[in-house]
Formats: sequence, C-alpha cells, structure tokens
Amino acid sequence: MAVTRDWIPKQIHKFKVFADNLCKRVKDNAEAWHLDANEVTKLLSLRLKFNRCYKKSTIKNTHSLADIDNTKKARKAYQKALRTIGIGRMKRNSFMTDSDRMKCGLNTGEKGYNLSPVASTSPLIDFRTEGELGGTIISMDPASHKACKPIGQDGIRIRFGFYKLDEKIPPEADCTQTIGLTKSFGKVVFDPAKKGMFLVGYARYFNTRQIEGVIATTFYGIVC
Repeated sequence: MAVTRDWIPKQIHKFKVFADNLCKRVKDNAEAWHLDANEVTKLLSLRLKFNRCYKKSTIKNTHSLADIDNTKKARKAYQKALRTIGIGRMKRNSFMTDSDRMKCGLNTGEKGYNLSPVASTSPLIDFRTEGELGGTIISMDPASHKACKPIGQDGIRIRFGFYKLDEKIPPEADCTQTIGLTKSFGKVVFDPAKKGMFLVGYARYFNTRQIEGVIATTFYGIVC
C-alpha cells in the first residue's frame, strides 16, 4: 500500500545530503538531460548559499540564532528551486531514465511515495485578539484535534477581509490581507487603518506543492 509522504526530507541534515546529491547529478548531467542552464545556475547558487549558512549553524559552540534563522531562510528558497527542477524538469523528462531519477532521489513510485494530496478538510482555528492591532492563531487537525497537520500538508494560508457593522461580510475573493503559517501557532498584525473594524478569516491548508485545499474554515473577530 502506498504511503503519502514528501520526497524531500524534512530533517535538515537529511535534506542537505539529499540536495547535495541531486545538485551534483544535475550539474554533471545538465546537458545530457537538456536542463535549462539558467535554472541549473540558480539552483547551484542557492545550494552554495544554503551550505554556507548550514555550516555556520551547525557549529555548536559558536552558532547564533541569526545563523539558524539565515539557514532556514536559505533553505526555503533552495527547496523551492529543488521542487521546481525536480517536478517541473526531471519528473517526466524523456532524456532521463527511471534509474536516473531514482539516483537523484526523485519520486518514481518505487518506495511508495505519492504526490502530496490536496486537502479535502480545513483546519480548526482558534483566533484570539491580542495586544493592539494583533491576533494569535492556533490551528489544529480536524481529524485528531491536535496541533498538527494532515499528512502531506505544509501549512495553512489565511485570507482576511474587513468590514463595518452595517456592511456585508467580504467573500474570500475580496480579502485584502493574506498570511501563511507553517506551524500550528502564529501571530498576525493588522493595518492601523482597520482598527475597530470586524474581520473575517478564511483558512485553507496548502500542501508541499503549495496547492491549497478545496474548502476553507471561516472565523471572525475584531481589530482592536
């Protein structure tokens, strides 16, 4: 039975090994696999930046919080590029064999890897007004009521709309502020111009491929 899981490792040390291997093979075979030279150059540049940050962040006695934060930021851009070239350029590349893809660590179905599913549920949301113009958001898996995400989901995306008491509640398409959260706990700060207005939020899961779920959870509050 296939297991739904991401083809890019989450643990950072495993991610580095995986990414180094894929980049080496991309660099060595870019011409044979007819890969775009500019995309390859960008990928290798992001690899270099991530590896520099990662090296600093792993020195136990000297690393700082800034080093760790820089590593996270470098990984985000690097991982996005890995997904683009892996799924967009290599997954169905007629110049590559399944053996080539497997050696790169791509999903060919041989280990029960599936594309991350598009969520058919939406997160449970606990929204709390906090401080001036701020709010705290806690999300939970509706199946377990725990602070976690369904398998294959990378986070939640929330769109906020604002309205006055005598106005209609804005639909999701007309919302003017959007935030993304990859953890179950997060904060949001609203524009001072919205102070005193009612708010509506629409929260959807997005998966590791950045595709949003089919339904949204709706919640309400006030900008204080």
